[in-house]
Amino acid sequence: MFRNDKDIKPRKKSYYPFAKNYPGRRTGTTYVIGESRTRRKKERANTIVYAIGLLVVFVLAFVVGAVALKLSGRPLDDGAAHTADDLGGQLKTVYMSADELAGGIAFDLFQNTLSEVGANAVLLDFKDADGYLCTQVGGTPADIGAESNAVADAAQTVARLKEAGYRIFVRIYCFRDPLAAAGLPGAAVTEADGVTVWLDDSARNDGDPWLNPYSETARNYLLGIVQKAVEFGADAVLLDGVSFPNGRYVERAAFPGEAESLFSHNAVLHDFIELAVSAAGDVPVSVAMPLYAALNGDALLYDGGIFDSAAAFCAVDFARSALPDGTLIGQTKYSADMSAETLLPLACSALRDKLEENYSTKSFVPIIYDRADLEKLESAGVENYIWIAETGA
Repeated sequence: MFRNDKDIKPRKKSYYPFAKNYPGRRTGTTYVIGESRTRRKKERANTIVYAIGLLVVFVLAFVVGAVALKLSGRPLDDGAAHTADDLGGQLKTVYMSADELAGGIAFDLFQNTLSEVGANAVLLDFKDADGYLCTQVGGTPADIGAESNAVADAAQTVARLKEAGYRIFVRIYCFRDPLAAAGLPGAAVTEADGVTVWLDDSARNDGDPWLNPYSETARNYLLGIVQKAVEFGADAVLLDGVSFPNGRYVERAAFPGEAESLFSHNAVLHDFIELAVSAAGDVPVSVAMPLYAALNGDALLYDGGIFDSAAAFCAVDFARSALPDGTLIGQTKYSADMSAETLLPLACSALRDKLEENYSTKSFVPIIYDRADLEKLESAGVENYIWIAETGA
């Protein structure tokens, strides 16, 4: 309990604080005569080791932080479906028109078509290109008249399809929505004055307004529709019209909120897709785009491309009407006289190569319009499709 100090040499009173080897120069350090240099060397060595340790910890923290930041751009693997195949086998989808959704004989004939082609999923327009919903959801859509074309038996028809084992794939047209653009104050693309609603053609030619991707009102309205689609029973959501407008007077279009935003046109679209994915919860979201834009982007519509986004997969529209001559498909230029036997395998191969260039999008689903193309896709090794019959396009 008591310290034995008989072997400790007393301090020499001749040491002064300014002496080079003054014992105990560090506050709280106890030295005895003859140990100051040895103790100082040990302390210096410990200090160096401590500094090196701090440096190593800093470097490791920096590396971990950098990796975490990079990974933050990737969607989390939370067990939800991330590819078309994850939806329960190949996604063999047939489009259902509003008449077929209403039931009756049209629905019976539609069921026959599903059986004939071996489909396992049905695509229906939850919100069409004119802005109308297929069912009643209440709230703002009801206030602006978006439910006026609602199908009375839509929910029952969907329930019958799900009971029969079919997946329900719902399409939602987004910024291409003339009804909401006209009915939601401050949500539309405008003329340069920021007030006059912009039209994609003259009023005489029935030009339509568009929703403004920078408008919080527009975005919140669309995200609410996504949530309502999930409640309706959607197994997957297809976002269409996720773009800036095109049309006769596109050079006059202005986007209130753009000047105050930190997002470019491309970034604001990607941000909206991320928000839609979040709004859909565990239901996978896909994004539609024309083939040429999937491969090469589009400066006007997307200010780049949206092929690689937060969406689970892409729905690529193979319609020739939207495929300009000279479009580069892989290393081959498209021409209008190219046969379907050449185009489909070529396009699918180019899209597979495109998938290798990004880390988010894992698969694509072709949108086709000719039933004969189903076999051509299968020959090209593609078993996922969305078939929209010409009468239902």
